[in-house]
Amino acid sequence: MTTLSPLLLLPLVLFLANPRDATSQGDTKSAEEAPLPSVSDNAPLEVEVWGGIRDLYKIAAPLPLGDPALAAEVKDIQENDYRLSSLFKVLDSKSFLADLVAEGMEIQKEPWVQVGAQGVVKCRITRAGDAVELRCHLFETTRPDAPALARTYKGTPSELRGLVHTWVNEVIRHFTGTPGAFGTQLAFARKHGPGVKHIYTADWTGGPVSRITRNDSINILPAFGPGGIYYTSFVEGEPFLYRTGQRKPVLSHPGLNMGATFHGNRMAVVLSKDGNPEIYVGNADGTGLKRLTNSGAIDVSPSFSPDGSQIAFVSDRHGSPQIFVMSAAGGGAKRVTFQGSYNQTPNWCPRPGSNLVAFTGRDGGVFDVFTVDVGSGQVRRLTQKQGRNSDPAFSPDCRQVAFSSSRGGIYVSNPEGLNHIQVLPGEADTIRWSR
Repeated sequence: MTTLSPLLLLPLVLFLANPRDATSQGDTKSAEEAPLPSVSDNAPLEVEVWGGIRDLYKIAAPLPLGDPALAAEVKDIQENDYRLSSLFKVLDSKSFLADLVAEGMEIQKEPWVQVGAQGVVKCRITRAGDAVELRCHLFETTRPDAPALARTYKGTPSELRGLVHTWVNEVIRHFTGTPGAFGTQLAFARKHGPGVKHIYTADWTGGPVSRITRNDSINILPAFGPGGIYYTSFVEGEPFLYRTGQRKPVLSHPGLNMGATFHGNRMAVVLSKDGNPEIYVGNADGTGLKRLTNSGAIDVSPSFSPDGSQIAFVSDRHGSPQIFVMSAAGGGAKRVTFQGSYNQTPNWCPRPGSNLVAFTGRDGGVFDVFTVDVGSGQVRRLTQKQGRNSDPAFSPDCRQVAFSSSRGGIYVSNPEGLNHIQVLPGEADTIRWSR
């Protein structure tokens, strides 16, 4: 068993929290480590709509009726959501032929068919004091005249973004059977001056950014868990695990307390209290800890499978960091990446039954984002020749992958590596997506 001295703890924590710093180390591949695939090796993109495979669905979302200022806001949020979904092609409003005033909340199909619209969304937003009402109809140009979907939402002006997200989620549910992930949050770490990093959260579509930590220390590796956001902080001089809303550490063992991840009230976390970094599972309050790994190697970065029965993690037990999977009860560790010499930061797609794990892999001295099917071992590349890309995190519906990019901030793409869109500017590390 390797024992880590206190002097090595900080570099190890910072390295695990920011793997891009390893780009200077180069790549050395053993005989069992084939090169990582290129984007050209990926299968062609197909989009799932109505449970089948179709092209992007052409949708028109004209300016809503009602309050002009709020209508413009609804239009912007709604169109942005449709584009980010990777399911829809939003038609340019300049191409519309319909008389929008005469149509009101209904449609005349022929003008919309002429511009190629398969779906048309009509909304009305009204305001009375500090209350707003959003009514939306979805029409399909190949189906009867009645709306295929109709919803009414009420709230305050400050809740308008959330109301629109809820509507778009319902549109996605209508076509795919499962709702979208709009309205969920990203958590990430960001440098805030020399020797200071803070934890932030933001609506993943580019909504306001909120700072979570207020100390002048290093705060890293956030995770959404029961009762708040968990993160590792050096505020007391050691890497202890904290949760928002309470000052006392959740875990304060000697050495590392980091990399928490959750399945319900169960927590997997990395501790080095017995020597080298190992993975433990226990309750979200830090009680009932059980050690799962005992390989004599460094085992870090746990991520639960959708049903909580397995954990993906990183281990260098075969000489280089690779992605492994083991039982969440311990034992049965199996290596799943054999391409690339430096793979880490696994994040398991939370969709029930999914075998897909996103991870960061180093190729040619540069980090990029990949996925691996832990059943078949098939690896797909999501980024290439687009700067440094790392720290992937799946959305709750697994239709998007968020990641940090040297292009500037947080980007999202679909799991096939297409539709790259910057959603948040500025530096961001160790991204996690709320469930």
